[in-house]
Amino acid sequence: MAVRYITVTPITKLFKPATRAFGDIAIVGVADADAQGPLKTPIQITNPDNVSFSLKTTLSGAVNDSATSIPVTSVSVFSAAPLPFDVRVDQEIMRVTAVAGNNLTATRGQLGTTASAHVSGATVIHPTGDKSIDDIEWFKGDLGRSVRKAFEQTPGPTTVWAVRTNPAQPANTLPNALAEVAKLDVQIVTLANTGLGPAAANRAEVELLASHVNTVSRTGGDGKERIGVAMLAKDVTDPGVITNNMSIDRMVMIAHKSNEDAAAALAGTIAGYEPHISILLKQVKIGMDNLFSDGEIDVFNNARVNWLTDPALLPGKGLFAGEGYTLGADIPYIDIIRTIDDVSFRLKAALIRSIGDLRVSRSGLRALVSQMTAVLEPLKQREVIESYDVFLPLLVLLDKPPATLTDAELQQINNAQNDRTVQAIVSVDYAGAIHRLNITLKFV
Repeated sequence: MAVRYITVTPITKLFKPATRAFGDIAIVGVADADAQGPLKTPIQITNPDNVSFSLKTTLSGAVNDSATSIPVTSVSVFSAAPLPFDVRVDQEIMRVTAVAGNNLTATRGQLGTTASAHVSGATVIHPTGDKSIDDIEWFKGDLGRSVRKAFEQTPGPTTVWAVRTNPAQPANTLPNALAEVAKLDVQIVTLANTGLGPAAANRAEVELLASHVNTVSRTGGDGKERIGVAMLAKDVTDPGVITNNMSIDRMVMIAHKSNEDAAAALAGTIAGYEPHISILLKQVKIGMDNLFSDGEIDVFNNARVNWLTDPALLPGKGLFAGEGYTLGADIPYIDIIRTIDDVSFRLKAALIRSIGDLRVSRSGLRALVSQMTAVLEPLKQREVIESYDVFLPLLVLLDKPPATLTDAELQQINNAQNDRTVQAIVSVDYAGAIHRLNITLKFV
């Protein structure tokens, strides 16, 4: 028998790390009346030229060989579906030829079968195959064009969620769609072709967007922090149309002179860069024949509205973001709020596996510091942040010799161990990119 001098017992504890994209977008908007894409159902798109998705619901009741009316559990997904479309019952395909109220009319034998009737349990499948996002079978109209415009940016987003509003619910059209967006793990939200203009044009819609990104970022789940991107209507140069309800740190406004969706274009541009990259002078691919005057730009600059420009010092022809502002005064730049969200998520994702394992002890808290350092140090090395400091007040007390602790300090330790709650303070120094460069040139 061979002698084993060294024995290795491998133990694997694999897990899927929490990750988030730095540029997933949700675009909410209307489609043309003849468009057949689903209502209020977020559709995940990675390629606007090749969209394929199956909507499903369950039927109840029997299907006979002849045309039979079948009650369905939900008719909402069929309200925009083209006819006819297929029903799959026990692996057998039926053909739905009519929709009336909460019933479908289905006919057996589309593949030449004459099997006997089946009971409830059918699955309705939306017939759309691989089509472009702005095709009539999907979201032809404002929504389809906006999704395509976001994908046209270079670099651009990886994923865009398209959410079509339901015009049959005029009072709750946008709130209901945004309620679906609240469930998505996206970082940017915009409204398709919704320009803020004089006479309160689209004011309510943009204020709803601002309320959505603010509320979900504060009360939504981890990873759902987001910003909203909106636009002034074409040729609008008066930022007075922006209300206080819109002027928050999580809202971005863009001015333009284009017939296209500038908000979707800017959202696509933001999505193409890591959170700490400033959007200033990043190219935005959009058609715009005229530029803003110096006076108009000064007004935008004072109001924290971004604009599109073509600087003479940049070679070639193109449009670029003239600034990277948010509408909020506390966090004035897009990259700041996005970096805060990103670093916060990275810390929480790294520390979640410590919950329930590490002890409220000297060794446990030191391990906690090490895990935080493992997240922040790579960011420092990449110059995303300049420096950081991790401070645990309880660890200071645990590092003291026990005999030197006062009664109050002992009580603090006891309270933390009984409550099983630890406070940590992480200080991060973030240095933004240069936005203005003043040069004094002297000839002597």
